[in-house]
Amino acid sequence: MEKVLTTRNEYDNVKQRVGQLIAEATTKGMLEPDMDNNYTREIAELSRQMAAYEDTFMDLKPLREKSPLIRTIEDYFYAHNLRQKDGARLLGINESAFSQVMSGRRRITMPLAKRLHSQLGISADMILEYA
Repeated sequence: MEKVLTTRNEYDNVKQRVGQLIAEATTKGMLEPDMDNNYTREIAELSRQMAAYEDTFMDLKPLREKSPLIRTIEDYFYAHNLRQKDGARLLGINESAFSQVMSGRRRITMPLAKRLHSQLGISADMILEYA
């Protein structure tokens, strides 16, 4: 059964522990995407406890969530060791305009959608649903 945090002191202690775990796991190379180990499981568990406390006791405004399409583009760039400006060049779009697309301030045009499909291999269904 998951522990429930009820005081700010408990929350702060758990937050500090998560920071320690992240630092240690990062140093050991144990915090890469899709890893499942004692570090990632404990961080996930403690993060859930913190989120429950925040939902109950803190007046936090939710962050804007990135669309699955933007996350997929970012994942592609990460997997291929590309920076955003490299991706803009690959997709034949101005770096500034592409930055606006990635931040949600500009919509994805049909020509860009076609290049996302052909150049990055992103499914047409995902592009249609989230563009």
